[in-house]
Amino acid sequence: MTPPIDRRRFVQTTLATTAAALAWRPTFASARSLQKLRVGSVGVGGMGATDVTQIAGHANVEIAALCDIDTERLNAMGEKFPKAARFNDWREMLATMGDSLDAVSVTTPDHMHAPITMTALDMGKHVYCQKPLTHSVNEGRAIALKAKQNPGLATQMGTQIASYDHKRQATQMLAEGKIVGTVTSIHGWTDRPVRYWAQGKLRPEGSDPIPNNVAWYNWLGVAESRPYIKKVYHPFAWRGFRDFGCGALGDMACHIIDTPLQAMDLLVPTDVTVECTDSTEDMFPTKETIRFTLKGNKYTGNKNIPFVWYDGGILPTPSELGLPGDFKIPQNTVAVVGEEGTFLIPYEGSVISQLFKGGKPVEFKMPTLADPGRNHWHHWVECCAGKDKTQTNFVYAGTLCEMLSLGAFGSLFPNQKLEWDAKSMQVTNNSGANRLVTRVYRDGWGVPMPTGVM
Repeated sequence: MTPPIDRRRFVQTTLATTAAALAWRPTFASARSLQKLRVGSVGVGGMGATDVTQIAGHANVEIAALCDIDTERLNAMGEKFPKAARFNDWREMLATMGDSLDAVSVTTPDHMHAPITMTALDMGKHVYCQKPLTHSVNEGRAIALKAKQNPGLATQMGTQIASYDHKRQATQMLAEGKIVGTVTSIHGWTDRPVRYWAQGKLRPEGSDPIPNNVAWYNWLGVAESRPYIKKVYHPFAWRGFRDFGCGALGDMACHIIDTPLQAMDLLVPTDVTVECTDSTEDMFPTKETIRFTLKGNKYTGNKNIPFVWYDGGILPTPSELGLPGDFKIPQNTVAVVGEEGTFLIPYEGSVISQLFKGGKPVEFKMPTLADPGRNHWHHWVECCAGKDKTQTNFVYAGTLCEMLSLGAFGSLFPNQKLEWDAKSMQVTNNSGANRLVTRVYRDGWGVPMPTGVM
């Protein structure tokens, strides 16, 4: 059993990390593009295995370090990359390898994304981090601000589906502002968490012995201490717990509603209302409808518009979307509704986008891409070399996740409108809700807010 990390060890590790940061020198840049990008990967099981394998598939990448709290997973991945150093603690990885890593990949449960990402950015590393980028409103703002202040670092949120051709084509069309005319509402929905993971339950009771292969206290990280229970949290079921995940909204919205919100820069909410019935202090509800009001801009005729999110299998009606009454609503889709029509953009790569005008489907031509079939991970590697700009950089991703975090904690105040002042990061009509803007970290942990403003 791995013991809790005490304050002395934390301070020593932090000092070592800072020293490593001061000694670090880049080894991979546009001027030296033939030299390999040395990557340290934190989290190498599940989606982490996909991320490290995809990144390693680029010819100019060397996986120099692997980190995972599960020794079995770590050793299995280590067999594929025998030259990579292995760690159970990401802080030790960065402290030990800080003078020889160019970039860090982060694929952990959601609650650890921001602490690892912020530390890596502070050390001058390029970072690829899985979605959702952050776990709380404050973390979203902090990472976005840090990325804005360091434009030379290539940052990419792991929304690999954003690189699908039809998603990039739709992004371009929406940015041009012509496809549906003035936008009046946006709707996104998913079938998660049904059949995927549990939500809507009270905190589990009991405990089990911690397996020898699991560094449980490292897995808990910033979260409040709780007992290990077999198959309840690790390796996958954590998404529904507030301490570790962000529910279906955090898991899927980054993939589904990213296209219109990024294309039209509709990322600032003025209020949110979460409609649900079984939210608990420990878990997100099994299903919910979340109604945001987004601050308008040129795409909306400078009028605020509704953005509605549905999960747990809830679907909007065809009439809400300006579609024929007998239209079968597909799952995992976003609808952009405008004065001149409705644009449906699917999550799946095998399904094409659809355009409706006057309630009827119409044919349209998608724009030609200069680089069809783009690999999301490899594009990040190329951006680390200064050859392009990342598609889902942390300035955008942090701002998006700031909004999603507002919706996530809003389920603790069901059917109440929370009025939001984005500038001050305050809920202006519910003082109790403001305690959730910044999460409470376990002693010795935290994500510092950089000085400056967005």
